[in-house]
Amino acid sequence: MSLKSMLLLVPIAVGGWYVAGGPGAAFSRDVDRPPEAVAAAIADLDIRRQPGAPGSDPAAAGGVAPVFRHERTAEGVVFTVYSGDKVATRMIAHLEPLDGGRRTRVWAEVERGDAPDAQVSPAFRSTGITLGLFNAALGDELDDLVSPPRRSAAECQELEQQLLEANAPQDRNPLRAIAAVREVQSELRNRGCDTSAHADRPFQQVSNRMGSAPPPSAMGAP
Repeated sequence: MSLKSMLLLVPIAVGGWYVAGGPGAAFSRDVDRPPEAVAAAIADLDIRRQPGAPGSDPAAAGGVAPVFRHERTAEGVVFTVYSGDKVATRMIAHLEPLDGGRRTRVWAEVERGDAPDAQVSPAFRSTGITLGLFNAALGDELDDLVSPPRRSAAECQELEQQLLEANAPQDRNPLRAIAAVREVQSELRNRGCDTSAHADRPFQQVSNRMGSAPPPSAMGAP
């Protein structure tokens, strides 16, 4: 399982992240960009890049290959997934102007369409699961939009190792390791590093690197 899959699926197992709380329950984010800039940035959003590649396997939808389209509307950007001539789901990114249009409040909404479950990919049958995936995809796009200037790959690798060692949990508890890796990813993004390449990195490989870090008392010792 990839690192990104672990980060998104573990909350489902321990607390119903997508359905009962967390980002699956609501998504709202204020962005220091005008609505048109936000709309342009999220136009290439592809829900199939999320864990499990939702909507990419026609066999899971009764042999019907879903069709993905998006359009700019007065309220924001609407991403529609079609199953044949029916709608599987609509994912709506509402773009609310703030401060005279200099900033934007982004919030997500999902509507189930009229396509029967048998012809809809499993991830799009439940509005709770779809909303959780859509929230994550929107978050990725907005992170890219507002991220600082990119650092070089070498700089990011060195910084990543430093952060992994500094945030290494004292035990090998996988949940603590996942939480620590998430903190590291957030800090890397804040410092101008692209973390999208980590999506296909095995979780075990990363957690092992954290687990091999020396205890805090030994760090920096000669």
